[in-house]
Amino acid sequence: MPPQLLEVDACRKQPVSPKLACGGKRFVELPSRNQTRIEVRQLDDLVPPDAFVRLFDAILDEFDFSAFDAHHPGGGRPAFPPKLLCKLLLYGQCLSVRSAREISRRLERDTHFMWLAHEVLVDHETLSNFRRAFRKDLRRLFKQLVRVGVLLGLASLEHVSLDGTKLAARAARQAYDDKGLQAALRRIDERIEKLMDEAEATDAAEDAQYGRSRGDQIPEGLQKAEARREKLQEALLALQQSEHDYIALGDFEATLQKTQDGKRPGYNGQLAVDSKVGFIVGEELVTDQNDTGQFVPMAEQTVENAGRAPDEFAADSGYHSPETMEALAESELNAYINQRPTGKDGRFGHDDFCYDEATDTYTCPEGKALKYRDTKRLRKIDYRRYRAVCSCQDCPRRDSCITQKARQRELLVSPHEPLMRAMRRKLATPEGERALQMRKQTVERTFGTMKAQLGLRQFLLRGLEGAQVEFTLCALAVNVRKLAHWLATEGSLEQLREAVAQATASSRFPALLRGLQRGFQGLMRGLRAPADRTSRAHQPSRATAPGLA
Repeated sequence: MPPQLLEVDACRKQPVSPKLACGGKRFVELPSRNQTRIEVRQLDDLVPPDAFVRLFDAILDEFDFSAFDAHHPGGGRPAFPPKLLCKLLLYGQCLSVRSAREISRRLERDTHFMWLAHEVLVDHETLSNFRRAFRKDLRRLFKQLVRVGVLLGLASLEHVSLDGTKLAARAARQAYDDKGLQAALRRIDERIEKLMDEAEATDAAEDAQYGRSRGDQIPEGLQKAEARREKLQEALLALQQSEHDYIALGDFEATLQKTQDGKRPGYNGQLAVDSKVGFIVGEELVTDQNDTGQFVPMAEQTVENAGRAPDEFAADSGYHSPETMEALAESELNAYINQRPTGKDGRFGHDDFCYDEATDTYTCPEGKALKYRDTKRLRKIDYRRYRAVCSCQDCPRRDSCITQKARQRELLVSPHEPLMRAMRRKLATPEGERALQMRKQTVERTFGTMKAQLGLRQFLLRGLEGAQVEFTLCALAVNVRKLAHWLATEGSLEQLREAVAQATASSRFPALLRGLQRGFQGLMRGLRAPADRTSRAHQPSRATAPGLA
């Protein structure tokens, strides 16, 4: 052995044993896993008294699940109680555990899930089937929870904010249009033909080497290619029957949405959130790619869920549409819908021009008249076009009004311009500025909670109905968490029990709901034909309608 190695071994430091203190043991002595014990221990002892699962269980026990129970008339093999399955799904959503398989696994190793389920094991298929089959009952439970939140003061209905967010579907990022599907079908047909040629060549070689064989085995690659072709043909048929330009192979109902990760198949989640503690009073999941047609349905659902109309609604400019403005003019709702700026690049907008109804002319800030010229149709809407009667080349404020190439200023006036102008004046008031500012810190925060804390960034179930169930469960989880916080800080079970009883009793009177719907008929009457709106485009009385006053 080389002397250098001997020197290294000799100089190697030996570990120094610490000096032990007198008395006692250094470490806890671990008992053997095979040790026999005689003790009485309950599962309830393993769950802390202040655990969230205890508050959650106490809250859900107070609500009425008779609608769920009515689906099981009895007979045959006993079914799991619907309240138990609903508790497991909703409690899992509160903890960002959304997979039915993961919930089933938690029932075997998580003491809190085991305590909630009374140590009963539920397979994932039962949970998944329940989630899809009881969608309407889950919506009724959400409505009941909203009523309870209003009665307890968690939703004051002083301010309700509306907004939408785009959520990814359970599908690949790539979406196909008609040309893309045709090209994919051609490629898969070529692949199938190639696989068939390879299979025939293989059969001929095996026949020559091994003799006669069965010859009825279909190659695995060919089976996958055939299944792929059937999926593409089904997608092509679904795309031709739909009104959309693109379709996703994993989810035919998902539409192409603009998300933070780019365009991908998904859905549009709508929320109506009360500003007091962020209590959700309305929820819906739609396939629309924008929010223009969602204000009226969300406002109607909010009124129905809460039992009365909020003091004010607030929404961003994405909810602006002629139908919405007309509906607000006919209703008594107090709404603030942000408007897109009328002036481009700092130039004069519609509000800088004065309209004279007697002469049907607009006057610019320099006192020049713009007279009606003709009607121009854009995006299925007839706009009245007004043009300056003289040239604007020598105007001192030309740069603030028109571009360098333009010679005269034109105005395109939509049929609902008086309503838009009234809304802009309303937004310019201190109340309007406050309402729009409050909207940002109300509904945006709730969407952040659903995505960051509850894990709802991409749906697990395919199809619109499956995604709607997941969205409803997430909205329920947000409200249950708010209710649990209230119960832990200032509320009591007696107050909750009284509120649930009152909410259940009020929901049993259809006349009350019909009265609420009659009060909302003004909104639905606002959805008139474009021709009807055009005929009353310049009536000054429209600007002072109740919904825009």
